[in-house]
Amino acid sequence: MNQRMKRGASLLMAGILAVGLVPSAFAAQDGQTTTPTLEKIAGYSTGYSDQEGGVAEIVAYNQDNQKFYLVNGREKKLDIVSLAGLTAGQEAQTLSLETRVDVSGMIPGFTFGDLTSVAVDTAHDRIAVAVQAEDYAANGAILLLNYAGEYLAHYTAGVQPDNVVFSPDGRYVLSANEGEPRQGYENGTDPQGSVTIVDLEAETPTPNTVTFEAWDSQREALVADNVLLKRGLNPSTDFEPEYITVNAAGTTAYVALQEANSIAVLDLASGQFTGIHSLGFKDHSQPGNELDANKEDQQANLQTENFLGVYMPDGITLYEVDGKTYLLTANEGDASEWEEYANITTVVTGTVENDGETTDVEVEVLDKTKLDGLPAVAEDTNFLLGGRSFSLYEVTENGLTQVFDSGSDFERITAQAYPDHFNASNKNNKLDSRSDAKGPEPESVTVNLVDGKPYAYVGLERIGGVMVYDLSDPTHPTFVEYVNTRDFTVDFPEEGTDPAQGDVSVEGMCVVPAAVSPTGQALLLTANEVSGTVAVFQHSQQAETPAELPFTDVTQGDWYYDAVAYAYENGLMTGTGDRLFAPSGTTARAQLVTILHRLEGTPALPDTALDYPFSDVAADSWYGTAVYWARANGIVNGVSDTAFAPNQTLTREQMAAILYRYAEYKGADLSASADLSGYTDAGQIATYAQAAMAWSTGTGLITGTSDTTLSPRGTATRAQVATILQRMSDLFAQA
Repeated sequence: MNQRMKRGASLLMAGILAVGLVPSAFAAQDGQTTTPTLEKIAGYSTGYSDQEGGVAEIVAYNQDNQKFYLVNGREKKLDIVSLAGLTAGQEAQTLSLETRVDVSGMIPGFTFGDLTSVAVDTAHDRIAVAVQAEDYAANGAILLLNYAGEYLAHYTAGVQPDNVVFSPDGRYVLSANEGEPRQGYENGTDPQGSVTIVDLEAETPTPNTVTFEAWDSQREALVADNVLLKRGLNPSTDFEPEYITVNAAGTTAYVALQEANSIAVLDLASGQFTGIHSLGFKDHSQPGNELDANKEDQQANLQTENFLGVYMPDGITLYEVDGKTYLLTANEGDASEWEEYANITTVVTGTVENDGETTDVEVEVLDKTKLDGLPAVAEDTNFLLGGRSFSLYEVTENGLTQVFDSGSDFERITAQAYPDHFNASNKNNKLDSRSDAKGPEPESVTVNLVDGKPYAYVGLERIGGVMVYDLSDPTHPTFVEYVNTRDFTVDFPEEGTDPAQGDVSVEGMCVVPAAVSPTGQALLLTANEVSGTVAVFQHSQQAETPAELPFTDVTQGDWYYDAVAYAYENGLMTGTGDRLFAPSGTTARAQLVTILHRLEGTPALPDTALDYPFSDVAADSWYGTAVYWARANGIVNGVSDTAFAPNQTLTREQMAAILYRYAEYKGADLSASADLSGYTDAGQIATYAQAAMAWSTGTGLITGTSDTTLSPRGTATRAQVATILQRMSDLFAQA
């Protein structure tokens, strides 16, 4: 078995129909190396945690002094932490606070409210931080500091600056000013959203706060183009700039208007918005866009549904290659909820029976009566907040064209990685907790080059962790790995988090290229807002792009990709023709026996097998040798004394029985035995399969289809069979 297959087998601690594992990293494949793509080597704690978040928020790295700067939301201060002593590949290194900078009194006459963002300009040896005023409707400021956190200058920004960035050359510093109506529309005010630009190379740098007033006259055209606006409001008051990214030339900024599901394009020289582009909608009724919107069934159950997702990105970034510019978006979703107003509601999509009680399945959706810009749809079609994905848009002369969306990847991958905590929130470990509302919530996205290969990293706010994709082909990014350093076995205390829980709720991220890294290896830093921690990951230089399989219906990012690769590359399973693997297809009894026969190297029949009792299994059929080999070794029995039923679809209990006998034949430990009395359908297990089901469940080889059901007579798909074969390999390797 090659090294990649060995690693895949050890990673997939999966159940046959409720596939999952609980590692710190889950990979599709990783070439011929056993080194994870991302490995946590160090961590920093602010000393605080909060289940409502807002503790460790935005992190920025300074290559000149090998320190990072962290927005400490609890203290409302800037933490400075050195990475200079890090050692490549050494785990559990602890980082210590060097300086905690209080910026609250640095601006004369300014009543400080909050510190929200930080950025580093190594071209001019300075740090920028965004500060908000105590009065939510008053202008904030962009504050410039030296590397030690000492005051250099400040500039008046718009209302509620929430994100600050430098242009790549350091000429401009910009802030995205949200202007939220924090006291409601009736008793408060709705400040204008804006972007502040400061040309720091000007003789006298002067802030230019650019509003959207020029677009008020174009409201009707914006709405026709599916730019979302609150009914009765104009763009100048309703738009709330969330995040900014600037092109490499330092000429153009792209601004996320999250609630409007749009991107604004800002020309920096003229200080004018040149375009506002809707990001469109995601059709969850289409294959590839499956989701789990049901929190009541307490299981990961992805399926197509009659919903349209509204991308509403939070973090955005750029990737430029071959003369093209691609905008990457982390499609979080966000509701407008201010005192007396909310633009969300719930709809009932069905019911679930639990312990004899019927519970409505409610899903959080946008209130179609409160927004303009939504496309006309049937009454029973609703709009979900967020895309549960990340997307790439190519910047064109006419706007933005989506060239990729990760579809259902994030939920499929996290369902496999954490079946017992799928769609858990960042304030509890409950299965399905967030399925009805935005799922894993992609929060931030960034890009790094590792050995010349581009990787995208997407941070998940709720379940936590980072998705890693190879961007070598920006129109077809490929999933590489999912890393999560949160420990779901540790319960939340009444307040905050337990340090043993690890890193909870990614908010901000930044990358460290290998050339400027203190370890000589590329790094990724994640700020985790609930646990109040920063995790430092090393990106292995040896990571390789997953090899392609010949099947057109199995793609990198599918939860079963690695298992199918294992089964295919080890000659255990082949395609079904026309370059198809048919991952959702069923498995016949003869097929499983043939697979086990191949796993043993296709041995010849022993003399004891010369008795051929099954009238429906010819010895010279493609499965004949396998069936009679398995019978001779006590691995299978017939459905009767004279029939094997080779083409009959394999049931879960039949599979359990065959695998149990195969494990016995291999001399594996059969002592594990789960108590099945908690399953309501345990009484349906046939007598011959009872010990096998108890063993399979006890080893984790087979898990329930829900908390209370085993579905012994249910069937298994080909993808699930491939997964259990890989799991069996690991089980025997441990014996």
